[in-house]
This record gives sequence, C-alpha cells and structure tokens, in this order.
Amino acid sequence: MQPTNSTDRGNVEMHMPTVGQILQNGMGQPFDLLILRRSMKLFPTSLGLKPLKAGLPSDEFLANLLSGRRTHLAIIRNGFGKDFKNFQNYALQRVKTTPEIRDRLLEAVDGNEELLEFLANRMREDVLGAQLAQLTRASEGTLYQVMRTLSSGSLKCEHCQAELISRPTRWWCEQHCELGEAEYRFVDRMLYDVLATTLLPLVFRSNWAQKKEAAEHLASLCNPGAHVFKNWLDLVRHDYRAKDLAALATRAGLSGPSPDSHLQRCARGDMLTADTIQGVTARLKDPAPLRNLGMQSRALAFAIDFLVAADSDASSMGWPDAQAIVKARILQLFQDLQLSFLAGVRLAKASAEVPV
Repeated sequence: MQPTNSTDRGNVEMHMPTVGQILQNGMGQPFDLLILRRSMKLFPTSLGLKPLKAGLPSDEFLANLLSGRRTHLAIIRNGFGKDFKNFQNYALQRVKTTPEIRDRLLEAVDGNEELLEFLANRMREDVLGAQLAQLTRASEGTLYQVMRTLSSGSLKCEHCQAELISRPTRWWCEQHCELGEAEYRFVDRMLYDVLATTLLPLVFRSNWAQKKEAAEHLASLCNPGAHVFKNWLDLVRHDYRAKDLAALATRAGLSGPSPDSHLQRCARGDMLTADTIQGVTARLKDPAPLRNLGMQSRALAFAIDFLVAADSDASSMGWPDAQAIVKARILQLFQDLQLSFLAGVRLAKASAEVPV
C-alpha cells in the first residue's frame, strides 16, 4: 500500500519540516479571536474574555494552566516563597543583600546563577512578567507546532482510498456541539499541548504500544460517571490504598479545616488547585507522575470548561457531554499522530524502493 497524496515520489524528507522551521513556526503561532457564549465556570477569568464579545486570550492564562498561579509574576512569587521580598530588594538594589539571603535566593532557583541574574535584571527593567509571558507563549507555540506538524500527514486506505487521518472540521462537525473554527481549534491546541507533555518524555524510550497506553491513561481522566478531578483523586487514592476520600485525606496528612470535605468538593467539580495537588501527593514514594497527571487534569478541565462555554447550540451541553468529547478527541489526536508517523515510514520505504 502506498499513500497517494505525494507529488515527490514518496521522499519523506521533503515532507517533514526541519527543526528550525518548526521552531520558527512555533514562535509565530498567535491565538485567534475567540467568542464565549457564556461564562466559564471553573476558570471564569483566566482568558480575560466576556461572553458574546470576541477577544484574544489573556497572556496570563498559560501561567494558570502551567502552574496553577494566576499570573507569571505569581509563579516567581511562589518560587521564592517567603524570600520574594528579599528577591525584589536584591533585584532593585534597594538594600544590600547579605550573603545568607543571596544563598537562599540561589537555592530557590536550584543554584543557577545565570537564572537568578536573568530574573533580577528583568525585574530591574520592569519587564519580568512580560518576558516570562513571551517565553511561555514561545514554548507553548513550539510544542503545539511540533504536535500539529507530526499529526497532519495523510494516509489512504489501500482498499477504498478513504483518508484515515481525521480532519478537524469534519471531526468537530460530527460532535453534538456547535463551535466556530477558532474555538474548536483552540480546544485542539490545548489538547495537543497536554498530549505532548504526556508523550514527549517517551519519545526515545518506548514503543508505540507504550505511547498508546500513556495516551489512554491520560484520556481515562475523562472517563464517564465522574468529574475529571474525581477520576484523578481516585488514582491518588489507589496509590495510598485508601478506601475513600476521607481516608485519603488522613493518609496524605492534609491539614486545615475538614480536608476530606475539601477533597469531596474537588471531586464534585470545585477547583483542584496546584497546592492541593502538591499536598495530597506529598507522602507518596514517587509523587511526580501523579502530580504531573494532576496538573494535566486541570488542563483537561480547562478545555472542557471552555467547550461548554463556547458551544453555541441552543440547548447547550453539560459538563459530562463535553468531558466525553474531550476524551474522544484525545484518543483521536493520538491515533492521527500514530497514523501520520506510519505514513512517513511508508513514504520513506516507497522512496527507498524507487530505482535510481
């Protein structure tokens, strides 16, 4: 079987962009104007948009998704903790910084002298927040461009010549919702980003079966019957071998008034904060995988929340329906990625078989 969309006799190298092209395209991937039909529930202010008024997403919404903090400066504030004021004094040279305080500032950035000076210089120039937002946009744009490029091949069925790799417009038209092109592409972009954070660590150390398992594990956060946060909490509960959320709160050593009630509210759809994710996984032997999955659950919840808010159907869908669509889309995007890779391999094989 050979794909039929090529005009260069199947030379896969001519189809794949260079690293430089991917990076350049990633830097130039602005967001489109978006329209919400109603307010988002979990993330009402993250995008900085008002219902029925087209606008560009706020520069700060990526900070919220990546860290759970409202702004990029809040990420820095959280990173320095109680020494943030000392960092400001150090950056703005208001007072002489003692060696002890400078050592603590350096510890907050993992001993990276260059990073500390970079942050201090940008703070001194009053551009730290804008600089971090620019770097975040560039990183996200590159991540999105990589995934989009690697998933946008073409592979025809050898029997009927039907296209096996989905096309966004057709796929979204088949769903029980009504989204504009900018809106469904925005959902796709968020899901590409989340899928990338799942798959990129596996690129050089796993086969496609393992990558598929990882993608399905991510999609399982959107399993029906429970909120995406409840599904994540159940995974944490399983690792602690806790029979319910009350037992989970106890075994995780959560403090504060009624910590089990807080987890119950999260399970029902209240905001799962980065601090809660950090706290509830703190006593696990290896907390990193579930912490990462917890932050990914926030990103999926954001996509679901946006989908509900952007749906222009007169009978707007509820959260469970939107959650089901997001799950299906994650699995579809992964399948497209795998088929695009297969198309590239077959193109390369076909090229190698052409007589010279």
